[in-house]
Amino acid sequence: MKQIVCMKWGTLYSSDYVNRLYHMISRNITPPFRLICLTDDPAGLDPRVEVLPCPTIEAPPPFNNTGWRKLNIWASRIGNLTGELLYLDLDVVIVGNIDDFFTYGTDYVVMRNFTTPTRRIGNTSVFRFPIGAHPYLLERFLAAPQAMIDKYRNEQTYISGEVSQMTFWPEPWIRSFKEHCIRPLPLRAFLQPRLPPGVKIVVFTGNPRPQEAAEGRWPVTRWYKRIYKQIPPVRWVQENWR
Repeated sequence: MKQIVCMKWGTLYSSDYVNRLYHMISRNITPPFRLICLTDDPAGLDPRVEVLPCPTIEAPPPFNNTGWRKLNIWASRIGNLTGELLYLDLDVVIVGNIDDFFTYGTDYVVMRNFTTPTRRIGNTSVFRFPIGAHPYLLERFLAAPQAMIDKYRNEQTYISGEVSQMTFWPEPWIRSFKEHCIRPLPLRAFLQPRLPPGVKIVVFTGNPRPQEAAEGRWPVTRWYKRIYKQIPPVRWVQENWR
């Protein structure tokens, strides 16, 4: 049984993101598999998605509702689950078969953080781990949350700095939409973003999200960023993110 887990809390992502993730997995995996969603609101989820409560985390606001909350995945127990879990963020697009993610490497296997390629930092958008293998990651944080927040920029940097063992996925398997797919200026405004060869999962960090990329929108906070943050509706996102 291939086990995949995701997390959804608050209102940033709707149940539709979880359902689309389930459908993408089902088209790109050899059964059997199960998708477990840790959430505080199961309304609207596909009944084939298994649901567990999403734990809160003892951290000062606003960090208690940011990526630091993902540290709960490292608890000694997650419901009645056993074995290994493949964790996927909700803002990923699966474009190829993911069977290899269940057999490659041992212990904690994670994607490289592409914005810091010379540093040993894993991006926790896609990682696999044995349940209960590293409970100290959660315990150390809970013992001194503010100190860890002051020391590390975010949850994935904290894990990379504190975990005892870490392996990176082969880089062609996972690509970043903004780092590896969109075209350079001025071509990005009208040429389709690339889908690199050998890629299985494309991760979307920040904006645009998959829905926005499918529609050809790139939300910006300042007007002048519209000059360089432009993309056409992305056909391969439309075809796969459903």
